[in-house]
Amino acid sequence: MISSAVCYTYGMTLSQAFMNRISELLVANNMSKYRLEKESGLTHSALRHIFNGNNKDVSMSSVAKVAKVFNMTMGEFMTSPIFALDQIDYE
Repeated sequence: MISSAVCYTYGMTLSQAFMNRISELLVANNMSKYRLEKESGLTHSALRHIFNGNNKDVSMSSVAKVAKVFNMTMGEFMTSPIFALDQIDYE
C-alpha cells in the first residue's frame, strides 16, 4: 500500500527514490528522521544530504543501515514499486 504522504514521480533519480522509500518507511513506522539517524548510525550530515537531494548516488552501506533499522533485508527494502526500472533515471 502506498502512503498518501509519499508521492511517486516518474523519471526520479535513484537518490530521490531512496529518499522517498525512507520517507515511506518513516511514516509507516511513525519514526522521526532523528531516531533513524541514531538507530542507523548514519550521520546527521548524511541524512540531510539524502533528504535535500544532494546525493548523486546511494551507497549500499546506507541501504543496509536503513534496512536494518526497519528489520528488513536489503532485498526487502528494494522491492518497493518505487524502484521499478521504468521509473528511475539512472543517469
